[in-house]
Amino acid sequence: MNYKYLLFLRFCLINAVGIAFLLVAYSQGYISKAINSDITNVVLLIIILFFIGLLLSTQKTIWISKELNLANQKTLKKGSLIEDFKYNSKDLDASSRSNLASSLRIKIAGKINLIKFISNTLVVLGLIGTVIGFIIALSGVDSTVANNPEEVGKMVTSLINGMSVALYTTLAGSIFSVWLNICYHVLASGANQLLSKIIELGEKVK
Repeated sequence: MNYKYLLFLRFCLINAVGIAFLLVAYSQGYISKAINSDITNVVLLIIILFFIGLLLSTQKTIWISKELNLANQKTLKKGSLIEDFKYNSKDLDASSRSNLASSLRIKIAGKINLIKFISNTLVVLGLIGTVIGFIIALSGVDSTVANNPEEVGKMVTSLINGMSVALYTTLAGSIFSVWLNICYHVLASGANQLLSKIIELGEKVK
């Protein structure tokens, strides 16, 4: 039995768990602490970029779910992928239909690859934040002021600020990248299922 929007429901379930953990972290003050401790605002940038990626992945999941519903119901709705594939594959030989299927695969992948790119970008931003944090920490180190308590205090403050940037940006980049990467794999599994269904239905009319 085929259920409507099963892919979207699976997507919502996964993200509901993630949002629950996020709300717990927020209620405990961990998120605000991470943002306030990051003097470079890289953590805030990572969070904003993550939510943009999450919004886009939600839109793509709804789109793929709708296409899967049409494919499962064998409905030839104008403008749908299955209708386009059946129309374009008429009177084509096996080799041409294979090329058409490859083109469809590229088309579907192109619509979800941005999510993977954003996920990878979050990791890179985390690493950049780590490097910046170490630069900040080491820039305050000066062995010539070891006997000056005031300067030593400034040096310790610089070290703390730098390590906070390095650790929080790495943590934020890693967590949100993993989360968005899971969303991407849900999308990819739905895209593969959609492609398989469209090709199967396209072949049945030959």
